[in-house]
Amino acid sequence: MILVLLEKILHVSLIAPFILFSMKNRNPESLKIVLVFVLYFIVNGCLLHLPFEYQSTWIIKGDWNWSGKIYAILGSVIFLLVYRKFKLADYYLTFKQERVFLKKGYIIIGILLLIGSIMSFIFSTKMEWDWETILFQLTLPGIDEEIAYRGIMLGLLTKVLKPQIKVGKINIGNFAILITALLFGFTHGLLITESFNIELRLYPLIRTFIMGLIWGWITIKSGSILLALISHNLGNVSDKLIRMR
Repeated sequence: MILVLLEKILHVSLIAPFILFSMKNRNPESLKIVLVFVLYFIVNGCLLHLPFEYQSTWIIKGDWNWSGKIYAILGSVIFLLVYRKFKLADYYLTFKQERVFLKKGYIIIGILLLIGSIMSFIFSTKMEWDWETILFQLTLPGIDEEIAYRGIMLGLLTKVLKPQIKVGKINIGNFAILITALLFGFTHGLLITESFNIELRLYPLIRTFIMGLIWGWITIKSGSILLALISHNLGNVSDKLIRMR
């Protein structure tokens, strides 16, 4: 577990300057929320890797990390039950959508699926048909990661960061979206190996960072993680279905 802790601390260290730069103010209450954000991110990562560290914690055995995802989701539920400072809607954990955005949201999801399917068809290697892969990708990854990144973490950061950041006349945009997308990319592509070396997997990092930006923007605009979650799981399963052709 020490490697996971070091990895998560590395990720937090890289995004810390962005948080400090974009905070509305640095009063004690805002700093407490940032601390809660950091602790949640670290614990979420540890729960996800728990089955790999302790074989006795496996709930469901298989080729995919069902158990880790279940622990991470349960950890998010416990967080929401214990840390009652904000409403669920403040974490975008609601079925209520901004109607004016829905049509645009559906179009964006369709475009993402089309682009992702084309890239999978051209670049991805083939794999054998596997029902476990389909069921897993259709469910847990999107539920866990959207609740965590576009739900709880994005919700916490929007409370303490400025909604828009400008450098001169350039509008950089919403730093809460940027920071959660960076962490999402780091989680998939910036690792610490067993020999304590830093390993950079550029393609998954860039890919998940871009998707994190898009899903974060969709979440803010729609007021809910629902569209991002649907897009996430459909994208995952369509990629696997195309590779199983």
